Amino acid sequence: MVCECELKPEEIEVLRSIFRIVLKLGRSPTIEELQSSLQRSDEEIEHALDQLEKKGDFLLRKKGTQEIVSIYPLSLKPTEHQITLEDGTRLFAMCAADALGIPIMFNKNVRIVSQCEGCKQEMVFEIKNGEITYMSHQDATICSPKTQAYPAAETCCPLVNFFCSKKHADEWIKKNLKLIGNINQRPVKQGFPKIKECWKIYGETLGIQ
Repeated sequence: MVCECELKPEEIEVLRSIFRIVLKLGRSPTIEELQSSLQRSDEEIEHALDQLEKKGDFLLRKKGTQEIVSIYPLSLKPTEHQITLEDGTRLFAMCAADALGIPIMFNKNVRIVSQCEGCKQEMVFEIKNGEITYMSHQDATICSPKTQAYPAAETCCPLVNFFCSKKHADEWIKKNLKLIGNINQRPVKQGFPKIKECWKIYGETLGIQ
């Protein structure tokens, strides 16, 4: 998990600035915007981005450019996990767990619109003051592989998904056993405390709480 990774001070500084710009503008920052925000040279910023990208889970740039396309746990391109902040800013989470963790990481009240991976029915969650205050499906379940084969920033964790019920989760797992291997499955309400703990640590580490 990203919350368990060690970051250097200059990497934390760059990540914090990227997140602040994304939250304000709803898009990826340019190198020039980061340079203005951080008062650092292009070379220093690009070096920090290089190091973060090498670590796999933190960010991904468009090949051959400095354009950031994902910065864990946010995808800067649309995914099925849409998050709307109280001010109307719309963001996208990489996966179901990230959708639940982002409001904790940024200490924001949000509305999450996603879908059941089994039946594709819309699912809605509301999180306020760090707690789930509304779930469109009371038996909502979250599934995730026990091991992640590829960097989260590159794949957006396609196998970490919501299900509207345990029944639909069980049916999907049975059909996809060869694809997913060993998997964790638990009700959203049961899994949320661990998600809160991890993403709170990440937010505090970056100084964006």
